[in-house]
Amino acid sequence: MTAQEVEMKKSGVWGLLLIGLILAFFFVSACSREEKIEIKKENGVTVVYNPKKPAPPRGVPSTLSLKEELALGKTGNEETMLLNPRAVDVDQNGNIYVIDRKAVQIKVYDPQGNFIRAIGRRGQGPGEFQSPRSFCLTPQQSLAVCDNLSRQLVIFDLDGQFIKALPDKTRSFMEVKVNNKGDIIATQMVVGDEAKEELVWFDSDLKPLLTVASVQTAKYPVFNPFPPNIYFGLTADGNVLWGVTTDYTFNVVNSEGKIVRKIVKNYDPEILTQEDRDKKIKELFGEEGAPAGVTIEWSKNFPAFQDFVMDERGWLYVRPYTKEKVEKGVIYDVFDADGRYVARVVLPDRARAIKYGKLYTIEEDEEGMRLVKRYALEW
Repeated sequence: MTAQEVEMKKSGVWGLLLIGLILAFFFVSACSREEKIEIKKENGVTVVYNPKKPAPPRGVPSTLSLKEELALGKTGNEETMLLNPRAVDVDQNGNIYVIDRKAVQIKVYDPQGNFIRAIGRRGQGPGEFQSPRSFCLTPQQSLAVCDNLSRQLVIFDLDGQFIKALPDKTRSFMEVKVNNKGDIIATQMVVGDEAKEELVWFDSDLKPLLTVASVQTAKYPVFNPFPPNIYFGLTADGNVLWGVTTDYTFNVVNSEGKIVRKIVKNYDPEILTQEDRDKKIKELFGEEGAPAGVTIEWSKNFPAFQDFVMDERGWLYVRPYTKEKVEKGVIYDVFDADGRYVARVVLPDRARAIKYGKLYTIEEDEEGMRLVKRYALEW
């Protein structure tokens, strides 16, 4: 090989290396752009745009370990065990409050799982309810319970003493929270020619101050198997964070109804296949299918998410609609208090509450009994 041929060969090799370096640079740059979180001001509103994959800022923890600490409700007698747990909340001392639908009571346990007391009972008198759906512990050291059938909020102190009932026969409350001022924020169903779900801000006497959000969930005879639903939480400064399941966007509004912040996540919607539709119809109506006269209205895709919970720090745990398979558990997207997408994690089951470094779930054991479980979380 001549010297000229050797030089030409070297030039060719260097050229290929140069092309490879350029391609690698553009690939790395593209990946960096894809993973970047962008925070912008739009019309006075802070908007956090999150990518499809987690992009935790430096110093923000992004991996999670869990350790089961407690399984609650299987032992004891009918008074002390959990017959059919539905909802869970926890106070600052670690005491666990659980709605037991079968007992029609809220049962309270200490951090070691020992039964303390039952609050309320079945009935229509003071301090009684017919079908408690949900509840919350309030900053005022009380307990606010949504009773579906009696259409009222029933208020107790944490020792179980009845304080008052706030009836409103025009409303059917679904979820409730109370802020530091004592204002009540709740979702409610409004049924007429069409069914709507509304998120309403009330004062402490249940006087409506503001309708934060409203979505149509049904219009007879059209039936949507995946209707939009509203989920919400309270931020540390008393604002309301809410989202509708059909869009991966969360709004933070103040008491005047003004949006002060938005959290947006880029995602690939899961396509609703014919197999998915058949499975859902069977789940809802059995082998017979939808009743005559009912029109099924299908969307192209599954909703963006199923529900979410917030911890006391303002971290957001969102359960997305995803066909991604995991060996065991439920996938959650996690956002920090600033709305940045920091992690995708697998929790043992649906999160019912996450507070003070603990996860609370309701899980079935091998005998089909529903237990409240507590896990220690470590980021």
